[in-house]
Amino acid sequence: MKAGSGMDLRTGAAFMRNEFYNISIYRVSFWLKFIYTFLMMYSVGYVWRALYASNPDAAGVSLSQMISYAVLGVALEAILHPRNGPQFYIMEQVRKGAIEMDIMKPIDFQFYMFAKNMGGLAVRFLFLVLPSLIAAYFLFSLELPGRQAFVGFLCSLVCSVIISFFLNFILGLLSMITMDIKNINWGYNAVLRFFSGQMVPLWIFPGILGVISDILPFRCIYAIPMSIYIGNDAGMDMLGALGVQVVWIFLLFVFSRLLMRRVFARVMIQGG
Repeated sequence: MKAGSGMDLRTGAAFMRNEFYNISIYRVSFWLKFIYTFLMMYSVGYVWRALYASNPDAAGVSLSQMISYAVLGVALEAILHPRNGPQFYIMEQVRKGAIEMDIMKPIDFQFYMFAKNMGGLAVRFLFLVLPSLIAAYFLFSLELPGRQAFVGFLCSLVCSVIISFFLNFILGLLSMITMDIKNINWGYNAVLRFFSGQMVPLWIFPGILGVISDILPFRCIYAIPMSIYIGNDAGMDMLGALGVQVVWIFLLFVFSRLLMRRVFARVMIQGG
C-alpha cells in the first residue's frame, strides 16, 4: 500500500467526510445500531452473571473481568464485523462491471480500499464504539485497564483492525472470480464468531478446539486485544500476543498482494 503522505491524508479525510454524511442521512439506521449494541451488552452481561452465580470459576477470571470482556466484544463489533469490510463494495463493483474503474485509478488498489474502509471505521469508532464504552462503564461495570494494559490494548486493536481488513480484502478479491461471495462471507462470519473469542473466551476452549483457535488468525481480531484489556495477557504474554498479530499482518499482506496480482492478471486476460 503505497502513496504519497499528502495523498494518504487527503484520501482518508475525504472518505471520513463521506461516511459522516452517510451517517447523518441514515439517522434511523444509526440509532438502531446503537440500541442493538446496548441490548447485546445487557444480554451478554446477564448471561455471564447467571453462569457465575452457579459456577464462580466458569471462565477462569473474575466476574467483573468477564463482563468487561463480553461488553467490549459487543462494542468492537461496530468496527470489526465483516459487514463493514471492503468485500461487499468490491463484489458490487464487479457485478456492475465497474471494478476496472477502481483498478485503473492512479492509486494502489489495496491502499484505496484501505483508505475507504478506514474512513468509515473512524466514524463508527467515534460515534458507536466510544459512546458504547462510556455507557458500559456506568451501566455494565466495564473495568478500566491499567496504563500498560491500555497502551497494549490500543496497539493490539490497531493490529486487529489491519488483520480484519486483510481478511475482508481477500474475500473481496475472491468476488472477482466467483462474482458472488454472499455464501462464502456467511460461512466466514460464522467461523470468525466462533474462533475469534468475541463472545466466549478462547482460553476455555477444550482440546482440539483450543489448538485450532491458536492456529487460525481469527483470535487476533477479538480475543487478543480483549484479553490484553482485562489483564489476562500481561507482561511477556502481552508482548507475545502482539508479536503473533504482527506476524499475521505480514503473512496476510504478502498473501493478499500475491492474490491481487493473480486476480488482476485473470481479469485482464478475460478482457476486464
